[in-house]
Amino acid sequence: MIIRITNHESRITKDGFTLLEVLLTIILMVTGSLFLLQALATGLFAGGENETELIAVNLAQEKMEELRNNNYANIVNEAKAAVPGFPVFQREVAVTIPQAGLKQATVNVYWFTKADELNMSLVTYVSDI
Repeated sequence: MIIRITNHESRITKDGFTLLEVLLTIILMVTGSLFLLQALATGLFAGGENETELIAVNLAQEKMEELRNNNYANIVNEAKAAVPGFPVFQREVAVTIPQAGLKQATVNVYWFTKADELNMSLVTYVSDI
């Protein structure tokens, strides 16, 4: 019979995570999630703004087509007023006469976003020929 004597070294094994590691992981995940949510909200707002601008351009273009289909005498100034069917928008027509027999018609469309009033304009010329 052989008896073997060995030195047992004490080992400390690490099973699981410490409280500090768990808290640090939670803080990092929450911070990362907040940045992602902020980016998502910014993207959604920008998408909504693009849609609003597209509607404004279409409303201005619609009025331009009306002006082009009118005769010279019927192209006159129109005061700023709400657009039927689009309560967020207002539209006006400003007509000037840069020279005899020529009218410059500017269609302005206005809308509010947050606290600012934005606008876009289209310009056309109509002659008396």
